Amino acid sequence: MVDQIEPSRRVSNTARESNRGRLVDVLRRQGPLPRVALARSTGLSFPAVSGLTSRLIAEELLCETETAATPWSEDGEEEDADGPNGRRRGRPAVLLTLNPEFGRIVAISVRMNLIETLIADFRGSRVAQSRLALSTRALDAGALRDLVIAQINALLDATETPRHRLLGIGIALQGIVNVDTGTTLWSPALSITEVDLATPIRQAFGVEVVMANDAVAVALALTAAEPALAEGLSATIMVGHGIGMGVVADGEARWGAGSEIGHVKLAPDGPQCRCGQRGCIEAYLADYALYRDARTFLDLPPADSQQPSEGQMALLRERALGGDPRLEHLFLQAGRALAEAVAATISVLRPHHVILAGPGLMAFDMMRHAYEERLEQAVLPWLLRSTAIHLRPSESAVIVEGMVRRTLRVVDQNHMEATE
Repeated sequence: MVDQIEPSRRVSNTARESNRGRLVDVLRRQGPLPRVALARSTGLSFPAVSGLTSRLIAEELLCETETAATPWSEDGEEEDADGPNGRRRGRPAVLLTLNPEFGRIVAISVRMNLIETLIADFRGSRVAQSRLALSTRALDAGALRDLVIAQINALLDATETPRHRLLGIGIALQGIVNVDTGTTLWSPALSITEVDLATPIRQAFGVEVVMANDAVAVALALTAAEPALAEGLSATIMVGHGIGMGVVADGEARWGAGSEIGHVKLAPDGPQCRCGQRGCIEAYLADYALYRDARTFLDLPPADSQQPSEGQMALLRERALGGDPRLEHLFLQAGRALAEAVAATISVLRPHHVILAGPGLMAFDMMRHAYEERLEQAVLPWLLRSTAIHLRPSESAVIVEGMVRRTLRVVDQNHMEATE
């Protein structure tokens, strides 16, 4: 079930502030552009764009960069085709871009036995990153809070980022997140529930704290990397430590637009899921489930906190390719479970795109036959034909990249409102 959609943020009462937001959004999505291209992309007049960009440059939110290779007209004239090449009149245009030094964003991913932290500039480019391996399920709420704050401070110090240049913090977690309150209701990475991370971190740094399910962050990162996948409704099913889903509508994720698709039940008496119930999709498909079941008949080293490492999963895939029929059966079961997740997503949401992502898809070739066979059985043919399905095996690192994008979007909105 998809959580509650993000409440609409307050819309600016003045056209000027709305136009500021449109201009920043275009630069955020398209990168550096000359003023005339900004006018065309936003639908604003050239004089309006010139005035707005001058003010934003004065505020240090925008800056000018190298001139465009193509000689755009900077006087707002329309194109003047001159011969077959359609050359444009006017002097070469100066490109405008978001000023990377306007401020910085920190994004954090808390997942099983790992806290990953990334600091990015105002354009969203990575400045530095750190990874802390530890037993996350051994942490109580206070220890988790202190660790996250310490990781943020360490990265700010390492990059010599002044505290007043920190604009926002984004936190992605596995499990069920109440994004309105900043509370993690349940996460397989933690032994504690009802954990409020947003409030103490907001108090510690005095900036906006954005919370999200990790699958939503992955969905944002993948659709930003391939804009065609962001057109219409896009559902990303992440396969790895767990099974989650993030929903993006026309490139925008809404608060709570994540789904615990991994806990849809396939069989009431099926294998144990770490949520405490049995027969969930995750109990057949997630890394920990495959590794756990393989250990019942293979001599494999134990996994830390029942979560296999990337190396252990690579070993399992290698053993499966060796032709062991018992492992082949496990991956065929996983393929059928993946098909059930895709079928439920298509039947309920009718998305334009379904993206299958995450490190668990490294084993897709071993699942493919069972997946394709079950998917054709589980979805009405005309529904299946109306949805494009994309395979994008990805590293877990895209979680923090997606949180940078989500946090920057909120920071942009808040800045535009604050300037009214």
